[in-house]
Amino acid sequence: MPVIYLGGSMKMGETRVTARIHGPKGYEDVEMVADTGATLTMIPESVADSVGIVRRGSVMVRLADGSTKAVPMGNAEVEIGDDRAPIRVLIGSEDVALLGLTALETLGLKVNPVERRLEPSVFNEYALA
Repeated sequence: MPVIYLGGSMKMGETRVTARIHGPKGYEDVEMVADTGATLTMIPESVADSVGIVRRGSVMVRLADGSTKAVPMGNAEVEIGDDRAPIRVLIGSEDVALLGLTALETLGLKVNPVERRLEPSVFNEYALA
């Protein structure tokens, strides 16, 4: 089972964003920390249950303190601004909502740590001539 890194708790310089989490039973707006140190997005269990996200197994994650644990996962659609995309999400405790790097990349966003906001990202694409 692959190990996925999750960011730790932080306050100084954190970028918060409201994301709309869509599932088969509807959607819910969630305030999340944009965490470029977290590979996957993590949503609270109550949100997953409310919007009907089905658990599809679990993955091992490495926490900021170096420990590992299995965390349930599922599939959701995440919407920020005018963009919405399917994202694999981890289903965690009630006090954690992280917007991970794969969601940011999928939605074409990057974190501006100085202004503490999300911005459109320019994708790199290299081709052989």
